[in-house]
Amino acid sequence: MGKGRPRAVETGQNLTVSSTGSLNIQSGPVYYPSEEEFRDPLGYIYKIRPEAEPYGICKIVPPKTWNPPFSLNLDSFTFPTKTQAIHQLQARPASCDSKTFELEYNRFLEGHCGKKLKKRVIFEGEELDLCKLFNAVRRYGGYDKVVKGKKWGEVFRFVRSGKKISECAKHVLCQLYREHLYDYEGYYNRLNRERAKSYKRGINEDAKNEKKAKIYSSKRRRKNSDHRNVKVCKVEEEDHDQICEQCRSGLHGEVMLLCDRCNKGWHIYCLSPPLKQVPPGNWYCFECLNSDKDSFGFIPGKQFTLEAFRRLADRANKKWFGSGCASRVQIEKKFWEIVEGLAGDVEVMYGSDLDTSVHGSGFPRVNDQRPESVEPKAWDEYCKSPWNLNNLPKLKGSMLRAVHHNITGVMVPWLYIGMLFSAFCWHFEDHCFYSMNYLHWGEPKCWYSVPGSEASAFEKVMRDCLPDLFDAQPDLLFQLVTMLNPSVLRENGVPVYSVLQEPGNFVITFPRSYHGGFNLGLNCAEAVNFAPADWLPHGGSGAELYQLYRKAPVLSHEELLCVVAKSDWDKNASTYLRKELLRMYKKERTFRERLWLSGITRSSPMSPRRSPEFVGTEEDPTCIICKQYLYLSAVVCRCRPSAFVCLEHWEHLCECKSSKHRLLYRHTLAVLADLVLIVDKHESEEMPPSDSLLGNISSSSELNSLKKKVKGAHVTHAQLAEQWLSQACKIFQGPFSGDAYATLLKEAEQFLWAGAEMDSVRDVVKNLTAARKWVQGIRDCLSKIENWSAGGDFEKVAHKRVKKLLSVDPVPCNEPGYHKLKHCAEEANLLVHDIDAALSTFSKLDELELLYSRACSSSIHVEQILKLSQKISLVKVWIDNARKAISNEQPAAVEVDILYKLKTEILELQVQVQEKEMIFDLVSQAESCQARCRSLLSGSVTLKDVEVLLQEMASFSVNIPELALLKQYQIDASLWITKLNDIMINIHQREDQQSVINELNRILVDGESLKIQVDELSLVKIELKKACCREKAIKARNSKMALDFLQQLLADAVILQIEREDLFISLSRELAGALQWEERAKDILACKAQMSEFEDLIRMSEDIVAIMPSLGDVKAAILVANSWLNNSKPFLEPDLSGSSTSRSLLKLDDLKELVSESRFLKITFKQQNVLETILENSKRWQHDAYSLLQDVECLYSVTDIGDGRSNDLILKIEHIVNLIESVSKAGLSFGLDFPEIPKLQNACSTLHWCNKVLSFCYLMPSYEDVESLMNISEQLSIMHSSCNLLSSLIFGAKWLKKVSEVISAPVKCNACKLTDAEEMLAAYQDISVAFPMMVAQLTEATCKHRSVY
Repeated sequence: MGKGRPRAVETGQNLTVSSTGSLNIQSGPVYYPSEEEFRDPLGYIYKIRPEAEPYGICKIVPPKTWNPPFSLNLDSFTFPTKTQAIHQLQARPASCDSKTFELEYNRFLEGHCGKKLKKRVIFEGEELDLCKLFNAVRRYGGYDKVVKGKKWGEVFRFVRSGKKISECAKHVLCQLYREHLYDYEGYYNRLNRERAKSYKRGINEDAKNEKKAKIYSSKRRRKNSDHRNVKVCKVEEEDHDQICEQCRSGLHGEVMLLCDRCNKGWHIYCLSPPLKQVPPGNWYCFECLNSDKDSFGFIPGKQFTLEAFRRLADRANKKWFGSGCASRVQIEKKFWEIVEGLAGDVEVMYGSDLDTSVHGSGFPRVNDQRPESVEPKAWDEYCKSPWNLNNLPKLKGSMLRAVHHNITGVMVPWLYIGMLFSAFCWHFEDHCFYSMNYLHWGEPKCWYSVPGSEASAFEKVMRDCLPDLFDAQPDLLFQLVTMLNPSVLRENGVPVYSVLQEPGNFVITFPRSYHGGFNLGLNCAEAVNFAPADWLPHGGSGAELYQLYRKAPVLSHEELLCVVAKSDWDKNASTYLRKELLRMYKKERTFRERLWLSGITRSSPMSPRRSPEFVGTEEDPTCIICKQYLYLSAVVCRCRPSAFVCLEHWEHLCECKSSKHRLLYRHTLAVLADLVLIVDKHESEEMPPSDSLLGNISSSSELNSLKKKVKGAHVTHAQLAEQWLSQACKIFQGPFSGDAYATLLKEAEQFLWAGAEMDSVRDVVKNLTAARKWVQGIRDCLSKIENWSAGGDFEKVAHKRVKKLLSVDPVPCNEPGYHKLKHCAEEANLLVHDIDAALSTFSKLDELELLYSRACSSSIHVEQILKLSQKISLVKVWIDNARKAISNEQPAAVEVDILYKLKTEILELQVQVQEKEMIFDLVSQAESCQARCRSLLSGSVTLKDVEVLLQEMASFSVNIPELALLKQYQIDASLWITKLNDIMINIHQREDQQSVINELNRILVDGESLKIQVDELSLVKIELKKACCREKAIKARNSKMALDFLQQLLADAVILQIEREDLFISLSRELAGALQWEERAKDILACKAQMSEFEDLIRMSEDIVAIMPSLGDVKAAILVANSWLNNSKPFLEPDLSGSSTSRSLLKLDDLKELVSESRFLKITFKQQNVLETILENSKRWQHDAYSLLQDVECLYSVTDIGDGRSNDLILKIEHIVNLIESVSKAGLSFGLDFPEIPKLQNACSTLHWCNKVLSFCYLMPSYEDVESLMNISEQLSIMHSSCNLLSSLIFGAKWLKKVSEVISAPVKCNACKLTDAEEMLAAYQDISVAFPMMVAQLTEATCKHRSVY
């Protein structure tokens, strides 16, 4: 949807519901950014700010594609909680101390009524706490308003919480208040009005009146508990009897305010908020006003797992709303009833302010472990998302990017695990930051907001509605423990807006916007602060508020401004940054100018930052009065070196004169002005800075308009600077004077902190400082030269330092010692030249030692003496090492690397010594030996060549690594040959040839790894092949092997010339027997043979060690033959031709398959012929049965039936029936499942039925006979639907049945109509079968019927 117009703003109506709960509060705006808009959070917020900021809050619903994974492990997640007493967020008494109230009340009684409170006041059998009663009545506007509004029930709840209220109790409470406290209330109100007038008067008074007020206040007296007069502070005494509990200083006793109960002191400017004057009447400190017993706050609770907290939240839901689902209206109404004390005591747990750097964030982070259920691509995407609250404060365009350290709750998000009614009370963010809250999951969160423009109105209503709480805690709104019904705010003209945050929604609160709310059930949210450019002016206001209430800030606002101005800021920040920098510059300039006018002229810059590009890398001191960071400037005094104050509170530091104070500044006003101009130039690069801006920066109103009295005359800051510059010019022209320079530099401190107008002073100061440093250097050098020349253990002056001092051109000032030092330097320069010449050429050792002696006696230390000394030491060490190498005659005693090192060193030292040629000769011999060794090593090395070289170089004193390597190679080869000879002893006679193979393999590997060629290596390979051949022969002897394997094995033995060994002779005999068996087996398999011959082959193969190729074929032939015999047995049994009822029929196809298989058998059987004979007989029977079935089909096709005798049809049927019975019997005798037998049997039964029907042509059948035939005919008509004979006979039988019903069964049937009988006679004409007897009888019956009727 994009920005557009938010729905709430567009219509003026609420968004998701017609009203916000029971309070009917207008909803804040809701925005639906598009995918494009959602890519830049700060840009989008900047876009909607003009529309949303007047509400103080808004809700942002992300696009549907926004679905970040919840990264916390809910099973292992644990968190601490806080206990919230919801019923006390508003309806709680002030944490007043009853003893303090009693003290003040008794003083009132004595001073105004002349009496004391003699006895306790009893109410409902218990002592009445007058302090609580007084504060409760004040809460509701005083006695008159409570009576008028009938609020004594609410007052009772404050006094006796949890007890039943009766009308009588209300009346008694009213009477007791009237009797004991009504007059005190009037006194209290009058005193407050006087204090308010004095505060107002104190604020508007000028400096002169303030001094008078201080004089008056210093003369005040306090009464302690013993009613004795006590001075506020004894200024005249050195040891202070009273110190401020805030700044720990006993100074400024005239503004020290003493508590009328505990006598502890506070400066009026150290209070939060500070007071302008000492207030009239009695005054009590906050410790005495507040009782620890009644103090209110959120108490740390238990540690919970999420599952345990969920159970707790579910129980709370059921307690208040049962198992059903409550609406927002119901929940909101109940919440405010609890807050206002109308629903009893209610405590809930809230997992609030959980540091995500400790407990983990709900958003993915790069260093967190990714859950297996989350795809890596999605995890990485949301880790980098700008809407991830871990990234938001550091986005481009955020002022907090400049903050180096992570501030929990501001830079590092906080996590919130809420339950039903858990609340976050009215507050605005630290430093008036923006805040962003994201609801990860769970029930909604209800927000209320008052726009920042109405913050003052909000605070006034809060103080008016809760006066007792604010009296006890003036900074109550900083505590985040107080709620007030939004309806009360609206009734008092304060606009309030509401937002219902649902899972997946963001809620933004704007700077200085007061907001609060509560949770509608179990949920998890995460929040962080951020600061776009438009926050800067609000941040300045927040810093001033912190200063007013003496609250320690989270960060230094001035430092943030300076760091951001020096960094690469966003173009949108220019306007805000320029205005805020200008405000900071004006404030800083004004206070620095006031310090100068007040006489503070001493100043010095602060130590530079190690990392000035970030905020908070180093801890700044804080003002002991207002607790603010002192980044830009501070005031200190030597009397309190550890105490710092801001420029605004410099008068409260100590009581020393202002001339003893010192201004510490980080930047000059010129640097601060440059920052403003740089930002302004960036804002409009093509246009120069505006005249007004330049005027604001360059003008110094107070310094230009006010003059300072110096030595009896009034001068401006600029005039003093001109005088100072003139004096500096005179000093530069005369001889150097340390005191004059020091005085001048000290006087310049009053100008260095100023703006660009003092750049000339700063330049001169720089020159003065350089000149003084130069002269000090000249004099220090001459002093050291003189001291060393005079003798004694003194340090020499460095030649390098002398050269640097003399190289200054032009000379900064007139110093007589300059020429004297120059003369000394010339002698040192000549010495340096001689040493450099000696070091760069080939010199003798005695020449170098002579030069060294000259350098040691020089009064100036030259750096070259170290090189000279080092070279002399190196030459001496070299000579010692060379002599040792030359004199050692033992073989290989001198390492060749030492010789090379000696050669290189002497060439580098460039010194003439006699041992040089000897070393060079040894090196030459070593190089010759190395060359020969490397030649051998680079080619094919033989043992003989190595032994010759080793013999020649046996006495050489130099240890050549290559020669030692060749010697080691020779030793390895000799040991290898010895080991081989041990193995070759009786190698062919050993039974464990596998061990021989292993030994030969090992020695072969060792031989191949030798660096020298040995002739015996080829012998090892041959012996290894022989051992492998013997091992195979042993295996063949002990277990059967393939015939071709044995043949190859004997062939290998012949090649290796070991065929004459006993093992191979025995194996040859076995091979011959195996070949003979194989030849016979092939002959038998080639032509059919008897089973006995095959069995003889199997028996013979058992004694042969080889695996014969044909053995498998022989066994397979026997196996197939036996299988064939087993399958043939059922067909060869003697009762095959007998009755088939005793066993099931055999399959004809199986018989055919057996006969076919018999032709491929390798073994001959007599059963083959028997089966062939049975098959031939079966085929002949099938032929006969087929012919008979053809005759039946011909008979079925007969159409001329008649009476069955005239055409011999009955005789034909009987003849065929007899044939069928004969053939069927013959077929069954085979015991085979001929398919023709069922057909013959079916045809036989059909023909029997036909013959039966034809027999009725000559008989008079009964109705039962006909009906029996018809039952059978139903099956026959299905099997022979196309048979003419059968169809005609069935049709005739049906006609016969109808007639029989009329004639043969008159009892069973109803009387037949004449027309039916006539129709039967007519139907007879269509029947091809003749039933003369039935027709005659039917005709007779018809005639008889006609005659009767």
